[in-house]
Amino acid sequence: MKNLSHICQPPRLNQLAFYSLLGSGAFIILLWSPNILGRYLSFWTQIIIYIFPWLMLWLAYSWQVITEKEHRLEIILMVSIIILGVVNTSLSGSGSRSIENMRTFLLTGIIALWASLFLINNPRRRQMFDWFCAGALGVIILGEMIFSVTAGHHGAGVFEVFVLHPIPLGTLIILLSSGPARLIVSKNSSAKLLGWLLVLLGGSLIFLTHKRGTWIALAAMLALCLLYLVRRRKYLVISILLVIGLILPLEAHRRFARLNPNIGRNVTILHRLELYNFALHIWKTHPFIGIGLRSFTHAQYLPDYHLHNQELHEFPQAVAKLQTLDNMLLTGLVEMGTVMTLFYLGLVILILAKYCRRLRSWPESSPLDWYRVLIVLGFAIHSLTYDSLLFPPINWLFHVQVGIMAGYFASDTAPG
Repeated sequence: MKNLSHICQPPRLNQLAFYSLLGSGAFIILLWSPNILGRYLSFWTQIIIYIFPWLMLWLAYSWQVITEKEHRLEIILMVSIIILGVVNTSLSGSGSRSIENMRTFLLTGIIALWASLFLINNPRRRQMFDWFCAGALGVIILGEMIFSVTAGHHGAGVFEVFVLHPIPLGTLIILLSSGPARLIVSKNSSAKLLGWLLVLLGGSLIFLTHKRGTWIALAAMLALCLLYLVRRRKYLVISILLVIGLILPLEAHRRFARLNPNIGRNVTILHRLELYNFALHIWKTHPFIGIGLRSFTHAQYLPDYHLHNQELHEFPQAVAKLQTLDNMLLTGLVEMGTVMTLFYLGLVILILAKYCRRLRSWPESSPLDWYRVLIVLGFAIHSLTYDSLLFPPINWLFHVQVGIMAGYFASDTAPG
């Protein structure tokens, strides 16, 4: 009884809730994949793993979980998103398909953000989370490299061990990069060496995936990092970036005009461009609540759709087969609906705005604190090339990083 009363003390429950969050994350990042453990665990087992940290949060904080004044607006938005997710599923064109994807999005995303907002809100726990990221990144690099070598580098399933596709693998490395960043800024020379080694190996793995979207995300992160490092000449850097920003769309338009639909590599790009018009076509039919997250009903909207590019004769067949808009923003607006998407974007933007304002007013903030903004930027840009938040490891990591930002204000008072 003495041990039980010791465990049930609020600080101890808080600590247990934090470790349960890391344990849940370890499963989602490293074991969720059907290639590893995912296919062997029952539906309810996985649900419990996803939601357990949030339940532990209630034991540690009681009704403060929903009544916390400092996070009142964030909590209202999260509850609203959950309710809108239920409504979206109930009105989906295929509820049985949508419910699984919406449940995964909410439980490994919004619930993870909610838990991390309360549980990773002091310097010590942010440090532990970054160490967790460094360890997870090391395991992923080692696992993917070993499988790549044994499969002959270009065999089936290469770079698909943990997140099932090379594109989200790049995002996973970006989201975990706060781990090696933490090691690099430490005073320990061995930790610095390990951090740079993880950066080198992670960059090599991204290079081997040959995905242009990942490189664009990294380029944007590098540009913003440059702006931070040369703050004395920031206006010069901003001017250069604006010029580049004006030139790139013009150059892109020129190149798109020369794309030949009879060339395989060009078809993929033209297909993605056509998806913007197709997404608008679907959105007009269900602009507010959406057609249901991953309802697989895109083909129903093809008969009355007129191709913007008349030479893409195989576009209808590709849409009917793939059933994806290959862009998380388009997926949100079309499948989740405008209302839910705006609530969700409002939540993320609100947290980012508060976080940046706190960093500017907090003299002890470090470059690593600002680096989390880079991570979110890289994620946002990469999400324009695929449906990022539908992959549980990506969804969980992104929302925990955002949750850390949301809880940053309590750094000097939160329990360890």
